[in-house]
Amino acid sequence: MDGGMRRERGSRDCRLLPPAVALWCSMLTAHLLFGALFQGVGPKAWSDVETSTNEARWSVIAAVVICGFVLGRKTVLHRAALCRHAAVARIMAMVVIAAVAVGMSSMWAYLLVQWHDPAMVGARMGQSEVVATGRIVEPLKSSSLRDADCQAEVDLSSVRAQGVESRSSARVRVFADKRACGMLSRGAAYSMRGVLSEAEYGATALWLRLGSWQDIVRIRKPPVYERIRAHMQERFFIAASRLSNQGKVLVPGLTMGTLGQDHVSSNGQWVDGLVDEAYATRMEDSFRDAGIMHLMAVSGGHFTLIAMLVRRMCARLLLPRCATACCIALGYGLLASMMAPGDSVSRALIMGWLAAAAMMVGRRPQALSALCCTTIGILLLKPSMATSYGFALSCAAVLGIVTLARPMTTALAAIMPKPVAAALAMTIAAQLATLPIQILMEPQIPLLSCVANLLVTPVVSYSTLLGLAALACAWINVDMAFVFACLASAGTRVMEVVARSLADAPCSVLPWKDGIAGALLVLAVELTTGYAVARLTKRANRPCEREGSDTERFTRNPARRMGIWIEDTVRMLGDGRQLAWKETIAQRRSTGRNPCGTPVVQKLSWASPSHGIGAEHDEGINRGGCAAHFLRRRRTRRSRR
Repeated sequence: MDGGMRRERGSRDCRLLPPAVALWCSMLTAHLLFGALFQGVGPKAWSDVETSTNEARWSVIAAVVICGFVLGRKTVLHRAALCRHAAVARIMAMVVIAAVAVGMSSMWAYLLVQWHDPAMVGARMGQSEVVATGRIVEPLKSSSLRDADCQAEVDLSSVRAQGVESRSSARVRVFADKRACGMLSRGAAYSMRGVLSEAEYGATALWLRLGSWQDIVRIRKPPVYERIRAHMQERFFIAASRLSNQGKVLVPGLTMGTLGQDHVSSNGQWVDGLVDEAYATRMEDSFRDAGIMHLMAVSGGHFTLIAMLVRRMCARLLLPRCATACCIALGYGLLASMMAPGDSVSRALIMGWLAAAAMMVGRRPQALSALCCTTIGILLLKPSMATSYGFALSCAAVLGIVTLARPMTTALAAIMPKPVAAALAMTIAAQLATLPIQILMEPQIPLLSCVANLLVTPVVSYSTLLGLAALACAWINVDMAFVFACLASAGTRVMEVVARSLADAPCSVLPWKDGIAGALLVLAVELTTGYAVARLTKRANRPCEREGSDTERFTRNPARRMGIWIEDTVRMLGDGRQLAWKETIAQRRSTGRNPCGTPVVQKLSWASPSHGIGAEHDEGINRGGCAAHFLRRRRTRRSRR
């Protein structure tokens, strides 16, 4: 194998992508097998496929056949290339097999530990009253149950049932009433008495319903940094509460990832009616139907804005590269600590730290390699993330942007301005990558999501920066934070108008088949459409050979058209000058004199094979004939004087 085949371009290094995908798929397979073997029933997604109609089954079969045909044709066409890369393929196959083995074993071990946890065992035996001890790890939110006012995520340390206390590492979702919510704080440890049961829905497997505020005993206060963070966030929400209804809902969501109606005060004071629930629900549905609900979640956009600001400040201060990288990493950490915890935040934070490390050592950041390393590390350290929709959506969106945004931008730049083409390409790339996962969550396709994202793109960064400024200065002065929040609400007002206008359109969403069948069907449609577009583009860009002309690739490009017009104009002007000169030469030959009247000078040519005398015009002498005649007349006049 030559050295060129061993080298990889850093911007197109896809070697970690197959192991990452294999690891994730193996974990999902282990999760499905564990549910089928230990719980006795298969996952709901598989039952949906089994009970689907004949039309859906034939759709899935057609999709699989089309995908198999495309992959088979590609394999046959590139058989020689596969043979040349046989050694690399063997190494990749071994790495993928190892990733599958590690993924299945780690997920199986995690599920076994969770299955035999005392809290899980007690919940499977039925609803029972227990005394659980644990620490609150996330901010309080509004309850999703009607018989409770707030909910909190708690990591248990022990659980006591029927007088027997056991150690536990499970996570439970605690539901409490108004008075009990005022006693709970993030980061503090509590002993809580309530009814433990299996979750009816959601990612958390266990629920704990508290009876009253008297069932809560604080064991340990929250750390100092937790109290500082809670104070800053609470002051920010106080400033946002003075805004209009859309500002109360959207400004906190765009800034921190927590919608205004989901916030629960952490200062022990419960306030009713802070946000209109009906208005907030209608607004959330409009954003979801318009396809811009992702704006209300913290993602890589926040980290990109912080990195740009820190880099510019460090450049103005003339700091070295290592100091700039450390400042960027520190900014990432502070930003993540102030945001609402989420899977997308963890992914963006780790990828940002990897980019900062690359900057420190003087290397260019590689987004695809960083994404694969982040995915592999998070899945191995926390196998429960394999079944997280938020983490899957975040990774899929980044993968689509990294792999598809640049070629789409190049293609769209031929028919529209480049800034618009870049924004539209990024939206389409993220939408294509995340659409199968969205179908699993909600069986509908937002048809106007590209238009909505394109319309709100100019105000997203503006509102995000102002919201972060309000969060940063809220702990100093609430009035100053209100000014920034008010300016940010002007941008969220544009988002509200766009979401409502597009969501009310009759063609805003397209109903789709739910479950795995719908996800496979939309994936097959995307692959087939992409393959057809690639083939048509390749055929359109194929060089066309014309008689008497050079082989040249011609595409639809305004810049290329202008260049062709300029070249043709210059050539026509040049041809006109040459034609005028040829007419002058012909006139000389016919009259035997130059335009000024001097005779044409002849010279003898002995170049013929027969050494005959051939008369031909010397163009250089003829061009100078008029000048020589003028000089002779000038000398004559001087001699007469």
